[in-house]
Amino acid sequence: MHLIIGNQNYSSWSMRPWVAMRHFGIAFEQTKVWLDTPTFKAEMALFSSAKTVPVLVTEHGAATDSLSILETLADRHPQMWPSDHALKIMARNAVSRMHSGFFALRGEMPMNCRAHQRLLDITPACRNDINAVEALWAHCIASAAEQGQTQGYLLGEFSIADAFFAPVVVRLKGYQVAVSDATQAYMNKLLANPAVCAWIAAGLEETVVLDADEAGTDQA
Repeated sequence: MHLIIGNQNYSSWSMRPWVAMRHFGIAFEQTKVWLDTPTFKAEMALFSSAKTVPVLVTEHGAATDSLSILETLADRHPQMWPSDHALKIMARNAVSRMHSGFFALRGEMPMNCRAHQRLLDITPACRNDINAVEALWAHCIASAAEQGQTQGYLLGEFSIADAFFAPVVVRLKGYQVAVSDATQAYMNKLLANPAVCAWIAAGLEETVVLDADEAGTDQA
């Protein structure tokens, strides 16, 4: 399989399938297409009419959008979702909320692997999104614990839900955002995941700077 991604420092949508595939040991070829360049659309047109990242090219066609990619992969690798039916529904609900919501958080706090506790003024709408994310994570972890799943990820073992929220963890780490102890514990767990560490390390190696995605002020 062939995964086409954007800049690893900035591309939150690309991070999700990449991290999931690395974590679950799914082999893939990688092509990086740099965001916001004059040739981006033309380069992406070689892989998909959507002309966006990420794209997963398979023998059956190209899956576009991170959710489509991960559902396509889960057809072959069902362990990417929790095996418990109730937890699987919760995982899918959480992924759907991230896919279609939390717009203030996503808009005001661009993912940036190079950001480290930057000073950033956020709006009440963004704070509300953060509170909602924290409440969602707490509910998932508590529900998993009720089923005896206490591995520290959202629904027990690492799943697509964790891959989907990995960019949010990078955001919360990058800016001075007050979070609960439970949220910090989950963040620490995900940030220690080898696949997440590998993505962040690759992002840190990049030298391209996209001004539109540079938010906040580094502390002295």
